Amino acid sequence: MTNPDVATVEDLIIKNNEISGWQWSGSGWTAKSESELMAHIDGAAPLYIKYGFVEAAEQSYQGSIQGTTATVILEIFDQGNTSNAEKVFDEVVPTLSAAESWQTSNFQEAKIERLPLAQTIVGWKKNYYIKLTIDLNLSEALEVLKTFANNVGSKIQ
Repeated sequence: MTNPDVATVEDLIIKNNEISGWQWSGSGWTAKSESELMAHIDGAAPLYIKYGFVEAAEQSYQGSIQGTTATVILEIFDQGNTSNAEKVFDEVVPTLSAAESWQTSNFQEAKIERLPLAQTIVGWKKNYYIKLTIDLNLSEALEVLKTFANNVGSKIQ
């Protein structure tokens, strides 16, 4: 029996134009089984499977920052419980390049990685591990990424 108070990964995906100026780019994907997850992210799937994968979703968004087209990719993984979500986060963080802590009330823990051509936020809250990437390394792009992250995090109750 499904509990209507429990969010699914689809409930957490930011809707088309929910953040003004950011439209869906492509149809995205959802995975409700290990085989579906493998079909979408192949080599990255074992990490999530190792720590209790339940379901996942990804959606890309396109918008403009200072006249430059940018793409945000949002990935959400339901890991079944808080401990598993934290374990995924703890395994990902050492693979990031010079990640900085990001304090926000919408995540239990989050890190920001800034690379020459992209920026990433990874974080976890309750049983969800969330990863967001934007293909632009401007401070304004990081603010957009934080807006996306806070939007998703605030939906997790």
